[in-house]
Amino acid sequence: MKIFTIVFCILFFTVAVVFAAHPLTTDDIGTVEVGKYELEVGYDNNCKGESELRNHSCGISLKHGITEKMDIGISFPYQIKPKPAEPLGTAILGFKFLLIKNIFALTVNNELGSPEYFLNGIFSREIQPVTIHANIGYAVSGDENTEGEIIYSSAFEYPLSKIDLVGEVIGEKIGFQNYLLGVRYKLADVYSLNFAYGNGFRNTDEKIAFGFHTEF
Repeated sequence: MKIFTIVFCILFFTVAVVFAAHPLTTDDIGTVEVGKYELEVGYDNNCKGESELRNHSCGISLKHGITEKMDIGISFPYQIKPKPAEPLGTAILGFKFLLIKNIFALTVNNELGSPEYFLNGIFSREIQPVTIHANIGYAVSGDENTEGEIIYSSAFEYPLSKIDLVGEVIGEKIGFQNYLLGVRYKLADVYSLNFAYGNGFRNTDEKIAFGFHTEF
């Protein structure tokens, strides 16, 4: 928690408008421009131990800008391998609200038809030349007998001419659990491809991810 606290404090000493994107799961304060769309397609190849079968999955996410301070999105997970009876998962609906300009945003996500939901507070700051994001979220179980779960993360983006170097760490109650390092390649102003590798700090949780991002 000490590392997270240091990063969290640094975020309050600089001001800039900043954005993050796939392959990071750590969110950013940016909302989609009014009337426009943001599309992301991702593929994950994951293994949680040497004796476990690799898990192949993908997903598609579409967001739409409603106002200058709000967007709405929907995502569809798809399980490739091991192949289940119903590979297409339940859609997840999400809302993002920019509550404090250039500083803080809040997201609310819910799997349709489920009492569970996820609240996530987002901070973003630019400390030239690096952009830093920090999230702290709470997963509500929807069951009064089951406690919710706190999840936190911190990410960085380092822009170069044609690529961005990105990375993040993700933690929960007992401390930091996973890390991810990746590259985002910019094909044009609104198109990018990305690749990332991640693993666990304490246990094997290897992850290889590919993705595509565009806005229109």
